[in-house]
Amino acid sequence: MQADQRWTRRGFLAAALTASAAGLLPAVASARARPVFAVVPYLPTRRLVELYAPLLPVFSARLGQPVDIASAPDYTEHLRRMRAGDYDIVADSLIFARIAQREHGHVPIARTLAPLEPLLVVPVASALTGPHDIKGRALAVTDRTAALAVIGLRHLRDRNLVPERDFRLLVSNSHANSLHRLLAGEVAAAIVSRTALTQVAADLAAKVRVLAPLPTGLSAVVYHVAPRLAAQAPALSAALIDFAGQPAGQAFVAALGHQGLVPATAAEMQALDPLVVELYYQQRATE
Repeated sequence: MQADQRWTRRGFLAAALTASAAGLLPAVASARARPVFAVVPYLPTRRLVELYAPLLPVFSARLGQPVDIASAPDYTEHLRRMRAGDYDIVADSLIFARIAQREHGHVPIARTLAPLEPLLVVPVASALTGPHDIKGRALAVTDRTAALAVIGLRHLRDRNLVPERDFRLLVSNSHANSLHRLLAGEVAAAIVSRTALTQVAADLAAKVRVLAPLPTGLSAVVYHVAPRLAAQAPALSAALIDFAGQPAGQAFVAALGHQGLVPATAAEMQALDPLVVELYYQQRATE
């Protein structure tokens, strides 16, 4: 794993790529020592590296060179870096994956069999009995742009529960942070994913219960590659799916609770457009 080496170059590359996107520099491909595999920051970076590091040899074998792993400090920075061309391969949320494809020419290569299952959770001993009980209280989400937050907040809005009017919204930056804030009493409930509950510490997950399931999404994670790797996309897709069927890949999939990996079809990705529209709607509503 070359994560530490990547962090030492992060500041320079971020600045250079931003300048290149603005037309101030020539293409910086020559400055990119290694391809970067990025994971959307839904858990602390250390935990994401532990979970997703098994994919580094898979990508390296197909690309013929070592691959670094990275994760941004928050969702906004993740999206900025992806848009700036900082990432080559991404394990992403549903909405960001569709934005990457539709607006920036990224190519989806695989998705998880496990759907995105947002859950409204509370401490085991909480007296809350349903979503209506969060009125007048605080609710934690990883980020307003996270797919499960977009889906969950729309579900609550459809039930006349509007953020900052009927309840206070706290952005925690990760599922683990949401659970810690919940157990510390800073919020009454949190929106997390079912797969995230399998990925955080078992003693942490055991301290919460599901208050209500929320509408599901296509997949927990979608993998996509930048346009510069479009020619390698079929081979990378085949490598991922083949890996998921091998013993090491099965262990990787089980640790994430992702059930397996399959190709992401054009029709499936296009069907995500209403979520992109919902994201932009929610962003305008908070401006």
